Amino acid sequence: MLFIFQGRKPPVQPLFALGTLKLSEKVHWLASKSLIDPLPFVQRHLRGDWGEVSEAERQSNDVALEQGAPMTSRFQITPRLFLVVITGDDQRITVVQLPEEMALI
Repeated sequence: MLFIFQGRKPPVQPLFALGTLKLSEKVHWLASKSLIDPLPFVQRHLRGDWGEVSEAERQSNDVALEQGAPMTSRFQITPRLFLVVITGDDQRITVVQLPEEMALI
């Protein structure tokens, strides 16, 4: 899969620690049926590829890397399916969910 990384190549190594990975109930179900594989999107998130987010969200995530705030990525899987990857401010938990699930970290 080819994606644009804001005019620069994404780093190969993760920029921060994953912590504990948690899949929401719906994402777990989709993955268990081999309908999606969330891991490539988690890897993109860890490398600072925030996916389909606004410029303000992108800048907020970039600042969060330095200041220890939550980081959120949004990836379009199909025209009607998005995955949201959220790493908490202490980087102890990363959650993969659908937009409508709104799990709190």
